[in-house]
Amino acid sequence: MARKNMKSALSNSLKAEDEAVRSRFEKAEGIFGRASGNSSDDSESEGKTPEDDNSSQKTKVIRDSFTLPSDDYELIDAMKQRCLHLAVNATKSEVIRAGLHALGHLNDSELLQVFDGLEKVKTGRPSRQK
Repeated sequence: MARKNMKSALSNSLKAEDEAVRSRFEKAEGIFGRASGNSSDDSESEGKTPEDDNSSQKTKVIRDSFTLPSDDYELIDAMKQRCLHLAVNATKSEVIRAGLHALGHLNDSELLQVFDGLEKVKTGRPSRQK
């Protein structure tokens, strides 16, 4: 029972810390945004089109699973730590999505080089052997 309470307390502590960090960054953005003369009220009232309203709607999220070598999984953790040093709390999904966006900016030859350098892994779940 003590283990369950510890897990719950740790989870709550991590959520509170994440919320506190986000709050601090929002305050900083508000201060720096006003200092530079780019308040959010001015930018929202100018040049708003109906297309902008559509883009602010939530997009559909698709859940999926995939297989990664342990080195790549460690690379995700390294990127998360690097983001923390830059004061950004990134999730595994955000790291992967950022990587996809970065790949989208490569030309064809650069993209082929990246894919040629990847380790090939067997897809699917491992068989159950007794």
